[in-house]
Amino acid sequence: MAEVRVAIVEDEPPARAKLRRLLAAQPDWRIVGEAEDVAGGIALLRDAAPDLLFLDIQLGAGNGFDVLVRSAPPHPLVVFTTAYHEHALRAFDVAALDYLLKPFDRTRFVQCLERVAARLAERRRDDGAAADEERLRRVGDLGRAERLARFLVHERGRTRIVPIADVQRLSASGNYVEVHTRERCHLVRATLSRLAQRLDPGEFLRVHRSHLVRADFIAATAPRAHGDLALTLRDGTELLLSRRYRALLPTDWRGG
Repeated sequence: MAEVRVAIVEDEPPARAKLRRLLAAQPDWRIVGEAEDVAGGIALLRDAAPDLLFLDIQLGAGNGFDVLVRSAPPHPLVVFTTAYHEHALRAFDVAALDYLLKPFDRTRFVQCLERVAARLAERRRDDGAAADEERLRRVGDLGRAERLARFLVHERGRTRIVPIADVQRLSASGNYVEVHTRERCHLVRATLSRLAQRLDPGEFLRVHRSHLVRADFIAATAPRAHGDLALTLRDGTELLLSRRYRALLPTDWRGG
């Protein structure tokens, strides 16, 4: 079999290490790059041109669908790696050749590689690549269908509707998320990571594991030690953006 170029986009270091270890035991499968977030994944697909992509669904401020939607064709074959069975099944139906449900074992991993090898052989024989591209184009429809348009906040026996357009930032608070608008702060029972998956990553930026901020609500940035950035919001709130999330900012906002 000809060499297969493999890319890994996964935000958990132990999960990346496991994929590296399993791939190292297989001849003709070569890792050409790794990334831990959406921005890095997009750059990796552009620069490394892999044949196969192992892609986590939950990636910080975005998700695996964002990597595919925002990447230019031709696309590699995609295998989703995820701990969430419901997301994996939907991804499989729409775009992925296979999925690995965490925690997966060596036997399941080898079965996945066999399926990938068979598909690559089909691509070389006929127009299998065109069919794969058509499936991946449909990812955009799936991603758009999942976007939040409003929050429903239950307060004192009433349900208040908070449009996404009114939200300035969101902060994790135990088992809840604080939804900040100009007028007040609402509590929503959810996790920040799950909400991040359903918000437009071009509109809301993950600046910290506990904070999402509307991009146009950031008033100023200033560099800090170790590659961090200090963010000043339009209401005077100051947040520290860690180096891990800095790549999600527009290039001209990142400071020196």
